[in-house]
Order: sequence, then structure tokens, then C-alpha cells
Amino acid sequence: MARKKIDPAEEEKKAAEEHSETAAGAAAESSGEKPEGRSRKRRSKTRELEEKVAALEREKGELMEKYLRLAAEFENFKKLMAKEIENRIRSANEELIVDLLPVLDNLERTLASVPDSEEVRPFAQGVELIYREMKKVLGKYGLEEIESVGKEFDVDLHEALTLVEDKNYPSNVVVQEHQKGYKLNGRVIRHAKVAVNK
Repeated sequence: MARKKIDPAEEEKKAAEEHSETAAGAAAESSGEKPEGRSRKRRSKTRELEEKVAALEREKGELMEKYLRLAAEFENFKKLMAKEIENRIRSANEELIVDLLPVLDNLERTLASVPDSEEVRPFAQGVELIYREMKKVLGKYGLEEIESVGKEFDVDLHEALTLVEDKNYPSNVVVQEHQKGYKLNGRVIRHAKVAVNK
């Protein structure tokens, strides 16, 4: 039978382990501590560590909940601020456009009152060009005319100035427009002033 070769490093490691076990046992005996006491201490230490881990887990959960709540609140705040800025811009645009409506009315009146003659035709064409350009620019910002004549009277769109009798129109229909009405981005900013058939 071949003899097993013994590795000196393994032998040294084994000896060290035996020595440490013997030393631990001797220390326990010298301190008068019994093996049961040691295991009770270990269990107590383990329980203590488990409680600390549980407390840390609870704290982590609470902090995560706070973080998620703050993140959601911040997201809501950002949306609210974006909406507020949009509303302010729209409000500023609305004020400006409402102030420009009388200018638009005056251009329309000018075009309606210009006589059809060769001498004033270039002037009328210039005014009409300005009028169209202004309507185009204001339309880009959401301004649109309210159609009135021939439409049924609607209190949300029209303001009745007079009642008339006209056999060419059915009852409760707008027969004449005294002043144009306008919507801005779908919302009425000026009601059309109209005459309504009885």
C-alpha cells in the first residue's frame, strides 16, 4: 500500500485549529462559563441584531414613502406651475386682443364707408390689406369671428339689441349684425351685438 503524502502546510493549519479550539475551551472553563451560557448569549445577541435590522427596515420603508410622496408633490407642483404660466400668457394675450378689437371694427367701418371711385381705390386697397393682415395675425393667436346673420339666436354668443319683424327669416333668428362677436381659443371674449327676428 502506498503511503499518503502529508502536506506540511495542511498539517500546520490543522494544528492551529486544534490549538484555537483548545484555547477557547480553556478560556471558557477558566471564566467559569458553561456551553449553555455561551449559546444563550449568542441567541440574545442574534435577537438584538434582528430587532435592529427590523427597525432599520421600518425606517427605510417610512423614508421611501416620504420620498415617493415628495416626488409626487413636486411633479404636481411642476404641472401646476406650467399651467399657471400658460394661463398668464393666455390672459395677457386676451387683454391685448380685446384692446385691438375696436381697431378691427374701425378698419371694417372705414372699408364699408369708402366710396367706390378711382381716386380712393388705392387707399381702400391699402386699408383692406392692413385689415386682412391684422385678422390673419390675430387668427394665429386663436381669434375667430362668431357667425351671426341667419343663425339661431344663442345667448352664449349673441347680445340682442333689437327685435325686428322680417318675413324672410324664421322666428328667433339673427337678421342683422351691429357689431361682430369674437372667440379666443374657443372662448367668447365679445358677444355679437345683433337684431333678432320676432
